[in-house]
Amino acid sequence: MKEPIWLSVARLLVGIREIPGPASNPVILQWARYIEAPAWYHDDDQAWCTVAMNALLKGCQRPMAGTGYALLRAKTFESYGQQLLEPCLGAILVFARDLGGHVGLYLGETATHFFVWGANQGNAVSVAWIAKDRLTAIRWPPGVTLPHPLRVMLRADGSPISTHEA
Repeated sequence: MKEPIWLSVARLLVGIREIPGPASNPVILQWARYIEAPAWYHDDDQAWCTVAMNALLKGCQRPMAGTGYALLRAKTFESYGQQLLEPCLGAILVFARDLGGHVGLYLGETATHFFVWGANQGNAVSVAWIAKDRLTAIRWPPGVTLPHPLRVMLRADGSPISTHEA
């Protein structure tokens, strides 16, 4: 399967991080303005995984999830676009967490964890392992042809497990 454009672009953003203390990363705040987040969103100490995801989708000419306050809520992605029953490369994964949710893109998995591109993971745009039992939804952008389910099995170090050695 060819990698979807939003995942290719997302990979270029890895390494963008919050600025500790009273300052904020201007890139993160620029994303918030770009998606027209509520004016009170003005600090990278506020959750920003959904800000980054909506900015990424908008920049790739895909619809954003929600308007107003919903642009800041990961759980908004639980009803976004089209539902997938199984993940595939670039699928939008929504996770439960204390006091809210988290959203990221599927890169692969092991038996117990998903390997996820996301923002505000360790206060940065990064890849991280997230437990499968936290998953609440698998989504695909509206208007984009549904992919064939294709799970990407990975080793613990994030490298693919060989499935075709010819």
